[in-house]
Amino acid sequence: MGVHFGGVTLLNKVLFGPAGYPSDARGSVKRVFQILVDSGMTALEYAAVHGLRTSKAKAIMIGNLARESGVSMSLHAAYYISLASRTQRIRETSRERLRKALRFAPLMNVKRVVFHPGYLGGLTKEEAHIVIRDALRSVWETTDDIEGKAFLAPETAGKLSAYGSIDQIIRLCQDVEGCIPTIDWAHIYARCQGDFGEKHNYLKVLTRFENELGELFLKNMHFHVSGITFTEKGEAAHRPLGEEWGPDILPLLEVVRECGYNPTFISESTNPLQGALYAKYLHEELEKGST
Repeated sequence: MGVHFGGVTLLNKVLFGPAGYPSDARGSVKRVFQILVDSGMTALEYAAVHGLRTSKAKAIMIGNLARESGVSMSLHAAYYISLASRTQRIRETSRERLRKALRFAPLMNVKRVVFHPGYLGGLTKEEAHIVIRDALRSVWETTDDIEGKAFLAPETAGKLSAYGSIDQIIRLCQDVEGCIPTIDWAHIYARCQGDFGEKHNYLKVLTRFENELGELFLKNMHFHVSGITFTEKGEAAHRPLGEEWGPDILPLLEVVRECGYNPTFISESTNPLQGALYAKYLHEELEKGST
């Protein structure tokens, strides 16, 4: 059974796409989707990382184009969300940014709202978890009248001081209705100080998510991939895929194929479309080798 987008049906399969509009689109939304279709892309993560500033009319146009093009949509909410901030005003504006993203998501045919929960705000890890958990429960409950509401998709964090370890993201998704994980493999690599990227590493993490979250995870697997540099504090900067920067994603794609997983791969490399094409190429080469 497939997922329908207008006249196009996406059978259960691995999807690939960039984070943000391709640079060649030059601001034209129609051209964005034409480039994606011409490139064989099947996903797009709308970048609202500096705030969701589009109008409702434009959001509807994006949603219509996505359906017509067979492009699966996600949305990355603002970077400056901080649900456990020391400042109450920042906590509330962070919640409201997520509420707005959930309200706009059905218009844009967005299935998940990706976000970083933020830093610990001087709290212990347990205190921060409770504050973030309660904030997300409030966000979900106060927007539950929206038809076709998207999932909230907290992301594994690259900085060691941020909320977003594998354990924390799993627990958050267990504790909050409507939460599914976004696994950023480059962030995990940075948190592990580069000691990550072999087949057994990927399999261990995926098995953990599958065992803890079950079908909800299996049916909504969402990955971020890129190269990355790091310091002792974790993530420093994103880099191109397939060059000298880790992590190597070929073992990940091997695990995906061998286990029959159907994730969406979103490239957050410095040239997102090029990165998505590279990931898609690796996947296709593995598929050829298995026939």
